[in-house]
Amino acid sequence: MDTGDSFSAAYSGLEVAMKALAEADGDVYLPNPEPHGPVNYVLVCMEPSLGAHSAEYARAQIASGCRNFLNSPEDFILHLAAQRYLCRPGQRYHVTDISKGAMLVSVARKARAERYARWHSLLLEELALVALPTAKIVAVGSEAFRHLTRHGCEWPVTQVLHYSGQAARARRAAVSGLELQFDEFAASITHDDLLASAFDVLQAARIPAAICNATLTRLSRSSLTASRLQLLFSYKVAFESLCS
Repeated sequence: MDTGDSFSAAYSGLEVAMKALAEADGDVYLPNPEPHGPVNYVLVCMEPSLGAHSAEYARAQIASGCRNFLNSPEDFILHLAAQRYLCRPGQRYHVTDISKGAMLVSVARKARAERYARWHSLLLEELALVALPTAKIVAVGSEAFRHLTRHGCEWPVTQVLHYSGQAARARRAAVSGLELQFDEFAASITHDDLLASAFDVLQAARIPAAICNATLTRLSRSSLTASRLQLLFSYKVAFESLCS
């Protein structure tokens, strides 16, 4: 078994444990795109959301090949930022959540600290497998950062904005004092850049063609609004500082 095969086998074994814990919690296990090997950066988010869908719908979508972090414009903004502003040539990143069971947003707020504590050992196993010894951890949002700093992580941890639309005020604040740089940045980014990045991410994740096409079609109907550009700019500033 070569190194790639052994990594994939180890990751698959970890997924079995993750699915078991998600189901024990009464949630739907939503797999992340599988990394192709150890990475330079791990972006740690909170927990997957069911959106407005039922658990049965989510399970059917997962069975057809849907994966976490490959749905909304904000998901793909995070990927674009990681590709363009975080990773240097030859470097890789992985995006994950602390807990892996998809749930309604209203449910996610309840007993979050206790749920994260239950998942912490599996998160550490994931990081031990996926993160290179020299890797850096990026906590996406204050909840993830608070958990990682309180419960321990042997890699250095940096916080960036969460991509939720509920953090729109923080997006505007990230531009304050940097208006000229933001205007130049906003003029340099197009919606086609986002679509091209999304296509690369979906292909790398081996998403089935039908889902890939539907996702890109949905994304093409979205807009790269001023708020989303502010979010991407905030990632650019933070990521370039992190990897400098």
